[in-house]
Amino acid sequence: MNGPVISRRSLIAGGVAAAALLGLGGAGRYAWATERRFLRPPGGQDEDRLLSACIRCDRCRQACPMRAIESTGVEDGLLNVRTPRLNFRNHALERTLGTTEYHEADVGYCNFCDPEHVGGQTKRCIANCPTGALQAFDERRERIGEAVIDPVYCINFPQLGQTPTGCRLCVDACPYEAVVMNDEQRPEVLAEKCNGCGKCEAVCPSASYRQLVGVATLQERAEAGEASYASSLAYYRQTGALPRGINIVRRAADAEA
Repeated sequence: MNGPVISRRSLIAGGVAAAALLGLGGAGRYAWATERRFLRPPGGQDEDRLLSACIRCDRCRQACPMRAIESTGVEDGLLNVRTPRLNFRNHALERTLGTTEYHEADVGYCNFCDPEHVGGQTKRCIANCPTGALQAFDERRERIGEAVIDPVYCINFPQLGQTPTGCRLCVDACPYEAVVMNDEQRPEVLAEKCNGCGKCEAVCPSASYRQLVGVATLQERAEAGEASYASSLAYYRQTGALPRGINIVRRAADAEA
């Protein structure tokens, strides 16, 4: 049988982690989990299945040609330690402040190991998973998550006295035409077309423009009853990262939870 070969080191590390988690028992799942919601690699969207089957061997991260997978740490909850998650910000493009010209993103998002979008390609993360924690995944019918615009951080929305820039990088980047400019010339997500590939988040330049919108500002305005800021604060608490102008969430409701 041809399948992934697990190194002795990976097997031992994964076995120790799995044994520790099993030792916690059923109650430990909730005692050691956090409120954070993670974007999992293709085929890992069933959270219970992934956590029970994953042996923390790190093979999916190593196999990812787009370098979009990382391993979680202790700060993400003991139950999640060394499990895979997607991070579309590790390889974000560097731009000069004020530039809205689109630049192609070479890595840092999920192209489903199908850069030509012909379908039926083998996902390397799934092919290298030795336990079935990552299941077969068809990006034409299934989704990693859903892109959601954050009006507090999107630089095409007026916030804190700043003038909208006309940026459309997420629109130009999306290979599925799931992000469009609406009548107000602001980006809008067509949820039915989005599969959560993360390319829009990878190219979003809002981190440079809205640096002053930190956690304190989110808390202050959320407590004042501003819904957009409350939503941004919820995203921060669920992910441990400040939002960008467009973010991939596990489902749209997560952005408002």
